[in-house]
Amino acid sequence: MQAKNTVRRAVTRAFAKVASAMAIGAAFAAFPATSFAAFPEKPITIIVPFTAGGSTDVLARLIAKPMQAVLKQPVVVENKVGAAGAIGAAAVAKSPADGYTIVFGGVGTNIVSPLTVPETPYDPQKDFAPVGQVCTVEYVLVVNANSPIKTFGDLVARAKQNKGAVSYMSTGNKGPLHLGMEYFSKLAGVNMVHVPYKGEAAALPDVISSRVDVGMMTVPFTVPLINDGKLRALAAIGGKRSALLPNVPTVSESGYPSYELPIWIGLSVPAGTPADRIELLNKAMREALKDEDVKKRMLTLGVTAVGSTPAEFAAFLEKERTRWVTMIKSTGALEK
Repeated sequence: MQAKNTVRRAVTRAFAKVASAMAIGAAFAAFPATSFAAFPEKPITIIVPFTAGGSTDVLARLIAKPMQAVLKQPVVVENKVGAAGAIGAAAVAKSPADGYTIVFGGVGTNIVSPLTVPETPYDPQKDFAPVGQVCTVEYVLVVNANSPIKTFGDLVARAKQNKGAVSYMSTGNKGPLHLGMEYFSKLAGVNMVHVPYKGEAAALPDVISSRVDVGMMTVPFTVPLINDGKLRALAAIGGKRSALLPNVPTVSESGYPSYELPIWIGLSVPAGTPADRIELLNKAMREALKDEDVKKRMLTLGVTAVGSTPAEFAAFLEKERTRWVTMIKSTGALEK
């Protein structure tokens, strides 16, 4: 009997050891293997959902190089183009949540498209985790330098006098610029004709020739043409005047204090990416924005650096989404 008890106790102890080992193994299995690996161990890819050579692409490549100094790994910029940015953004949303794939997305990809296009293949609120806001991009309303529209007030007056008398271009149907101008039209009680183009370069000949009355274009693109006497600036659409066009008032200063249309860009990663990896990516972004060459180049591009934290960017996105829902609803775009 004593021998049987001894054997029973030995077997019990053996099972206990096995159970303990299994419990420890299960506990480690609950954490992704990547959580214990050094990060980053390989190149990081920034997906730009627009064409190479465009302003978004230029900005992504501008910060990619100095980010490498913090991350100690190459930062590669890759263009995935199509569906107004949705293809590139969706590619990131479906990528592993390991911090190695980042989307360089803006108000269109992160806010507007998912609100206005039901078939958008991702939900930015569920599929992305914010890393940080990189910058805001300055836009201005311009007309042919010989246009009878001399000021922003003239533009509104002309649009009020005759329904459909004023046409304006944007870089895409139901994009931020289109919806932003439609929202202004509701505020001002006017009706203008929208003419979409694939880009501001494609629209330029028609704006210069007045085949389209008003252009909504980036400040650095228009400044040389303004200085050459080919275009006239009416108003900046953002929250403040451009440093490159300090004498041009904002729409807000021109009689519509509630109107502001900031065009911004930020970094996001797939939802579920570990917080420590997001923090390191944010640090790399903020350090890149402190680089003197980056700051000088951004100034010439009409871009204002932001460099927010992940929490600040998350709060900003929530406010932006609420604001854009209000604007879009007023235009009726959600019902179309």
